[in-house]
Amino acid sequence: MNNIVFIYGVPGSGKTYISHKMSGNLSLPLFEADTLKEGLRKVTTKEESPFLFLGTSQAYRHFGEFNKDNVIKGLKAVRRALAESVAEEVKNHNEVIMEGAFLDPNLLKDLGKLILVITSNEEQHRKQFFQHREESEDNISEFEAARIIQDFLIDEAKGLNVEIKENE
Repeated sequence: MNNIVFIYGVPGSGKTYISHKMSGNLSLPLFEADTLKEGLRKVTTKEESPFLFLGTSQAYRHFGEFNKDNVIKGLKAVRRALAESVAEEVKNHNEVIMEGAFLDPNLLKDLGKLILVITSNEEQHRKQFFQHREESEDNISEFEAARIIQDFLIDEAKGLNVEIKENE
């Protein structure tokens, strides 16, 4: 029987931290889905596959100005660009915790347990987001995009009965 846990959420939500803790607690290997991007980038270019080179909270730039519609289009485009690789990787594992911002619960809901990690407190989320990033103008836009995406993910998760874990 498969024992696969998918942990997803926006950058800075705490999904990597929670994934590592859960991996240790459950004695399951951890697969960080971002490694899929690294492999795919070696066989394509930014021009051919732009969404393999953009994070979920950066991808809106491909569609133009910063607004909610473009932010969500960007998220969905990154998900589509990686969906086939995620599905292939899932086939290679019977037991794993897979963590990634771009994991699509619509495609994974029947393949394992889904957990959306969120940080509702904006100040806490900002602190976590900028822990490993400089607070530049571009990164501030990415943080704002992450907040928009988080709201979208919460609504999506509720519709799919996905467990939502608040990172406190």
